[in-house]
Amino acid sequence: MRVVVLILSFLLIPVAGAISDLSVYSKGSYESQLDAPILVEWFHGDGDENQVELLEEMDRDGEITLLHWRTGADEEGGGLPDDDASARMMYHSMESTPAVAIDGYKENVSDIRPEVRKNEVLIDWNIQLIGSSEVELLDITATWTNPHALNGATQVHVFIIESNAVDSRGREIGNLVRDWAPSSSFNFANNSTNNWNETITKDHLDGAGISLGDATHADEYEVLLVMIGGFENETSNRVLSIQRAKMPTYWQSVDNGSILTPAILLGMAIVCIGFIIMAEKKRESGLPRLEGTWSSEANVLDYKITTGNSIDIGDMTIEKGWRSSSRIKKQTISAKSVKEGKLKVTGSGKLSLKLAVKVDQLGDWILDLNLPDPESNNSKLEPD
Repeated sequence: MRVVVLILSFLLIPVAGAISDLSVYSKGSYESQLDAPILVEWFHGDGDENQVELLEEMDRDGEITLLHWRTGADEEGGGLPDDDASARMMYHSMESTPAVAIDGYKENVSDIRPEVRKNEVLIDWNIQLIGSSEVELLDITATWTNPHALNGATQVHVFIIESNAVDSRGREIGNLVRDWAPSSSFNFANNSTNNWNETITKDHLDGAGISLGDATHADEYEVLLVMIGGFENETSNRVLSIQRAKMPTYWQSVDNGSILTPAILLGMAIVCIGFIIMAEKKRESGLPRLEGTWSSEANVLDYKITTGNSIDIGDMTIEKGWRSSSRIKKQTISAKSVKEGKLKVTGSGKLSLKLAVKVDQLGDWILDLNLPDPESNNSKLEPD
């Protein structure tokens, strides 16, 4: 039985390899959100814990779209990213923290209000996590049609946030911005259709502290596509579109066939192993045992047959060196019973007796009885 189980285990190795040998670890496709909560960018500063807790609650309730920039992270320690936060703070011309930008503009903290706005540009988009032994590339593609001509200041910003980050000092930060990548590589013309792409390499992800591994827990991170700008002949810019989604995990996005085929094979293997184990238990409990010892009488052995299933006794043979003047009678012995008797034999040396039996449901078997030379005074037989 063990040999069969080992063989089945080796057969499953290529199946396991087939599951992991994927060029695309996970993928997700997203239709454009028609509206989105207003964008609120929070820049961390001393003593902002209560305000941050309130903002995180508003984000969970769908009242705002929160980005938490951990400004000053290098000075306070904890191992969180700081470079993008400092660059974004300079972009907004902020000089001190805590501070906030709302809808792309620096505002007062008191100006934060719940609001949901319609997206003026509808963006359908896709995420692919690609790699060999682990995720090594994040590929984002997006498609949209400009409803009007875009002005030259319009950009698509990619924000990658960690939903529930914990720094090396044990502090928890929600919606922590891990990476920021602005792009203006698209067509600004009226009614033009854009097929836009942004690729982020593993080195860049590692530098931002983004660990995707095999994409099993990729949903610990979220991706936001935020278009900020305006249309031609407008006097001010604003957030034109916000698209937000958790990164797809391997199990959410892997092709159903890729899971189903090995799962079926694995299930069949488990069933087969189960049948083998059941058959082995059935055989062990159903087979009879033949035991014996030398009697205190000269040239007499005592035997005992213990049955599992019922048996039919067949021919008995004794190997050379011994003869028997009596035999184990051919008969049927019922299940779960014991049959004892004596045999008169003559000879010398080790005695080897074989008894043919037919076991109910298990077929024909040979029971062996091996006894030492009676002169050795070793009178106990171990069952075969």
